[in-house]
Amino acid sequence: MTIIQYKHHGAFVSVQAKLKGRHKEFCLCYTCANFAPNMPLNCPIAQATYEHNVKYNIVTPMWECPGYYKE
Repeated sequence: MTIIQYKHHGAFVSVQAKLKGRHKEFCLCYTCANFAPNMPLNCPIAQATYEHNVKYNIVTPMWECPGYYKE
């Protein structure tokens, strides 16, 4: 397994090379009708997760969610 480092949210982070930048493929939020990034009505779960990610310089794909809604 190859681990690489890059700068994300202002900090150097480590990631498996084969997974870098692929979180959107797996994150449930990106197919949810409640997801409105950078908007006042963004899903509160998605917003809290994003803020947590920025605070700790991590990436968290959402695998399961009680607020998921598909139009």
